[in-house]
Amino acid sequence: MPILTLLPRLRLETKDRLRHNRVIRDWMSLAAALRAGGARHDAQALARSIAHLCEAARLAGSEDRRIEMERRISERIAALQGRNINWEPFTPLWRTDAIEKAVVLKRCVGPRERGVLLVLFEYQWARLMQLSNLEEFARSYTLVVAPTWSAPHSLPNCLFPALYPDSLVSLISDPDDLPILPRLSSRTRVVPLYCSSWVNPQWFQPKEFADKDIDIVMLANFATYKRHFALFQALAEMPRSTRVVLIGQSLNGRTAETLRREAALYGVQDRYRLYENTSDAVVFDMLARAKISLILSLREGSCVAVVESIMADTPVGLYEDAAVGSRVFINAQTGRLLRRKGLARQLMEFIESADRFSPRAWALENRIDCFGSTEVLNQALKQHALERGEEWTEDIAAHHWRPNPTLIFEADRHRLQPAYDDIQLRFGFRIGAEPQAMARAAGKS
Repeated sequence: MPILTLLPRLRLETKDRLRHNRVIRDWMSLAAALRAGGARHDAQALARSIAHLCEAARLAGSEDRRIEMERRISERIAALQGRNINWEPFTPLWRTDAIEKAVVLKRCVGPRERGVLLVLFEYQWARLMQLSNLEEFARSYTLVVAPTWSAPHSLPNCLFPALYPDSLVSLISDPDDLPILPRLSSRTRVVPLYCSSWVNPQWFQPKEFADKDIDIVMLANFATYKRHFALFQALAEMPRSTRVVLIGQSLNGRTAETLRREAALYGVQDRYRLYENTSDAVVFDMLARAKISLILSLREGSCVAVVESIMADTPVGLYEDAAVGSRVFINAQTGRLLRRKGLARQLMEFIESADRFSPRAWALENRIDCFGSTEVLNQALKQHALERGEEWTEDIAAHHWRPNPTLIFEADRHRLQPAYDDIQLRFGFRIGAEPQAMARAAGKS
């Protein structure tokens, strides 16, 4: 490689190592805790200090330090009880009359049988705090929320359950969230389902292995944490005949041109095809045509692309130490856990053995799709309602996510439309994407 690219490569790789270095993260955790300061009295200052303590907890390298941050968070939440805060500095696009990343799964049947509303993304739950009749809402609907990142420490995850006038149900981003979320709030009931638990297998048309004409597909936005450079680094050591497809979209100021510049540092800028902001049909086709799928994040949420690849019958490569929730779905049938060193060799071996995997068969047998997950969530909600002395005579509707949660069946959309109208009339919120977008996302069902 040209000597002129050596320093930019080293800078890129060093930044990545520092970003994930445990010692550096511990120091950053300490700095965030110091920014939180001591006891506060002003409500807005208390909220800011909780946000800093959440950052400290996310960065903490040890369980003991994380628990200590959680203890301090709990103390400050207790001091906020009964006081109002302005959520706007902490949650972007807060003041709106829409909750787009949401779906009604069950209507409010009566005073003793609440409906069910699922809301994704922490900043969208916070929009509910605008309601003047929030207690009425809580009496009418069970709220199910879905954290987006691991570890889940954030101001909404910590503060929202404390201020919300009832208990709520939370999905997870990573298995480590199972003990953390109840520690953050005893009013949170956790169900071990992920953002990646709602993939619809009917979207995918798997191909015979002999018809797969792509070696590696990587479905990932262009943000830094997706670590495309690691693929470019490995690709420089792999045969030029290796066929690579990248699918994604710009994020946090990083564009397709950013990826091209990083690829050029390793001399592989002409070694991949890029599909940006492409249609679902193209995404599903590319996943099915690939021999292997690759995710190189070291930390994120659950990563839906992992299960989408599995449903396309394409095995997935993921780092063995990645804090990525969908790692729980990687096994001898669905993919390979990779080591950070020697990635190029591991990828070549993975491609050579890709025909021995059967990811889709495993996924369908173990029902990790939207239909199996609906049954799991329904049972958890039913049990929760009965334990509270409530009634349960109607089950929730099936839904899938891409990118918004959407009811699958036309009959359910028609049946539950009055519940959408009820929420808008009584509480002033439009739930979900526009009807036309919902119909397009649902497809023909």
